[in-house]
Amino acid sequence: MDLNQLRAFREVCRLGTVSAAAASLGYTQSAVSRQLASLETQVGLPLLQRHSRGVRPTAAGEVLLTHATGILGQVDRALADVRTAETRGGPVRVGAIPTASARLLPEALRAFGGVNRVTFVEGVTPELLPKLRDGAIDLAVITDYPPGLPTAEGVSLAHLMDDVLLCALPREHRLADRRVVDLAELAEDSWVEDYAGAAAVLMGVCAKAGFVPRIDIECGSWLGKQAFVAAGYGVTLVPGLVVPALRPDLVVRELADPPKRAVYVATRGPLDDSVTAFLDALRQVARPV
Repeated sequence: MDLNQLRAFREVCRLGTVSAAAASLGYTQSAVSRQLASLETQVGLPLLQRHSRGVRPTAAGEVLLTHATGILGQVDRALADVRTAETRGGPVRVGAIPTASARLLPEALRAFGGVNRVTFVEGVTPELLPKLRDGAIDLAVITDYPPGLPTAEGVSLAHLMDDVLLCALPREHRLADRRVVDLAELAEDSWVEDYAGAAAVLMGVCAKAGFVPRIDIECGSWLGKQAFVAAGYGVTLVPGLVVPALRPDLVVRELADPPKRAVYVATRGPLDDSVTAFLDALRQVARPV
């Protein structure tokens, strides 16, 4: 088996269809299909199974996917190290949760201000930790929100900051004039929330306040969530990190007994000077947030 076959297999597993994987890799569908067929012949077992929306890995495919992801990550890291061996340190490869993009990461980049190039990839915590473990990124800004912090072998975690959750209301909301809002007063409101993990956090927070929130609008983007709330179609929770980037026609209020999430920096193995310098800049920016 070769690297191209492993890349094709990984992309098919990630995207769920041969056509999507082919588009992502810049190959024809037939080329990807040939690579998969050759890989299955070499392994001697079926690696993919069809379902109503595409394909997914078999049990054997799951095992191969774990190894393929690690192998390809190490190869990518080796190539990056070789290409930057003659320069003053390689690029700092950073991954972070979406809410860190609003202020924390841009200000850390400004504070870093070094000669080293910084690359950035956005993702949720369960996506970033495997990238870090496999060498695709040098550090990750992650959170225990939704509750429970996944772990990965060889990854070290350092607490960066605590981020308070607030509520966003439309301007005409009956509680918009309050400085602090009791969550129980929003029991009859419609809520705007996104993926299952964040909805689980909302459910847990509201359960403590004695009610089950009615999520009428499921929206996965911050732009969309803000638009629905501003239009009066519901309320939502917002992490403090995103407040500087919120649209001006929203009202953001503190919650009584506000819930918090912890934000961490995850790293792996010995750090070179450029990564250490970026970590210092990140900690410097996080203090006053």
